[in-house]
Amino acid sequence: MAPLYALRNSDIGNSWKGKLSPILLYTAVVCFFANTIPLTTAVLNKAEFPPGSVVPKTDHPLVQQWLSEIDLTGVPLINLNEGEPPECPAKVAPGVCYWTCEDCAGEDVVECPDKNVWGLTFDDGPTPATPELLNYLDQQQVKATFFLIGANVVEHPEMVVREAAAGHHLASHTWSHHALTTLTNEEIVAEIKWTEKAILDATGLRVRYMRPPYGDVDNRVRMVLKKLGYTVVDWGGDTFDSNDWKIPEISKSAVVAHLEHSITNYAANANNTKGFITLEHDHTIVTVEVAKSLIPFGKKQNLQIMSVADCLHDSSPYGVAANVAVTSPSINTPPPATAPVQDAAAGNSTSQDSGTNGPKADDLDLAASYSGAATAAVLWSSGIVMGSFIVAAGLALL
Repeated sequence: MAPLYALRNSDIGNSWKGKLSPILLYTAVVCFFANTIPLTTAVLNKAEFPPGSVVPKTDHPLVQQWLSEIDLTGVPLINLNEGEPPECPAKVAPGVCYWTCEDCAGEDVVECPDKNVWGLTFDDGPTPATPELLNYLDQQQVKATFFLIGANVVEHPEMVVREAAAGHHLASHTWSHHALTTLTNEEIVAEIKWTEKAILDATGLRVRYMRPPYGDVDNRVRMVLKKLGYTVVDWGGDTFDSNDWKIPEISKSAVVAHLEHSITNYAANANNTKGFITLEHDHTIVTVEVAKSLIPFGKKQNLQIMSVADCLHDSSPYGVAANVAVTSPSINTPPPATAPVQDAAAGNSTSQDSGTNGPKADDLDLAASYSGAATAAVLWSSGIVMGSFIVAAGLALL
């Protein structure tokens, strides 16, 4: 049997419909399947990245390049903490603004600005449990913010591509999930930039939101993060911490009951003027099941469930430049934190100033990635339109 696209001499003189219909239908099939293949705008090379279980070394050439492109002068001199996660000191020094231990959020995002809005977030992915969560969110037509561990991105880049393609908000949760108040300024830069590179290489998107592991952040860490161009996102304190990370120490039913209680109390309070942000994880199938219980419950309370970027009305949650001038701890609308005043810790080092003018290497990479992403999106959309047109034309000619 001759292929669909092969016209025989004996066909000449037959109905033009009989000759063109097979060609159109064959082309439509090719266009359709070509456009179901996930597109990536960059290639992630796992060999380029450091081990995932440890804090990246700061003497790596890329880290040295990143450090040369950021001015860390003016970062507060605050003692490094110890422990994973660190234990809270008996007394926090004035001006440190330690969120984990004294509920001092400074300029961090801790809530959504509009009433009855739930900022849905998941930490620590991607993991083998993430696809099940993505399937459910698709079914529910709900978008979330995923705070991604860089090392996990390198292991599962296809999941991050899927998250981005589904319209979820990608953000950073550092490279190795170490407490940031225990790290030097340079180590913080390495943690953030390796994660940024992993997500950029996988998706073509440069993230600019982040959540510190354990919510471990003070004014020193905040300033380094702001110098890197990041917005820090915490959550609504113990009230809106799902505690799913405590499973199996506590039961799944107890975790669900805790957050249902918090949501019920919120919905019953007519004096609320702002929304809230929760802390959940896509660790395991069990924590995904927690989300699958809570989302319908929130909908019954007439809450609008969305990503942090959407709840903040941020239409441009990606694309921050590599070197951002920050002269104070505050870059957003929340009130500024008290100026930090504490002695420097032993071993708390500083970085060289940036002496480079003009575009940075990361800025050029960003422009290239956006150009590639835009081109791919146009070609992909054009293929869908053309494929649909050909299908319609082919069917009409049968």
